[in-house]
Amino acid sequence: METDVELETWRRHWQAESSPPLDLRARVERETRLMRWGVVAEVFVTVVYGVGSLGWAVVSGRRDAVALTVGIWFFIAVAWTISLLLRRGAWAPVTSTTAAFLELSILRCRRKREAVVGMAVLYVLILAFDLAWIAAVRGRGAPSDLWILLTSGGVLWVWPVTLALAAIAVWRRRTLRRELETLNRLRLVDPQAER
Repeated sequence: METDVELETWRRHWQAESSPPLDLRARVERETRLMRWGVVAEVFVTVVYGVGSLGWAVVSGRRDAVALTVGIWFFIAVAWTISLLLRRGAWAPVTSTTAAFLELSILRCRRKREAVVGMAVLYVLILAFDLAWIAAVRGRGAPSDLWILLTSGGVLWVWPVTLALAAIAVWRRRTLRRELETLNRLRLVDPQAER
């Protein structure tokens, strides 16, 4: 079995109970920056879709626009709730020790795995809502009409995109599982055993 150099470096630092190694500290800081950019992106999406749909509903006065706006705001609220719950307690390590940085990395890795599941479920719900809204706007309600809608050129692109996103989600979960296993192996090393 080939030794992971980075893993061994982290293990030595943990056993010394010193400040975290520079690569672990840099990783945590990079992930924190990405989390901040994620919040910026969430605010941007909220403004563009939330405010945009609200403006459209008010200006058009159409009932279908109001229904779509209510759906959009519902999904924005769900997405923000999931996002806030997944980021809770994951912004910074409790102390400046290697163990604290490692625990934060493990927590973030677990939360990323949970986020993949949350995004997949949210995607399916939004897709179902959007297709139902399109069917309602087009006046299609019979099963045969729904089949025509689901296979029409206007929405046919959704299926390959959905398959691609599903493949990416499976790949990401596997990658994160391996990362979590590596981090957990490192955590399970008893710092007192080699002293």
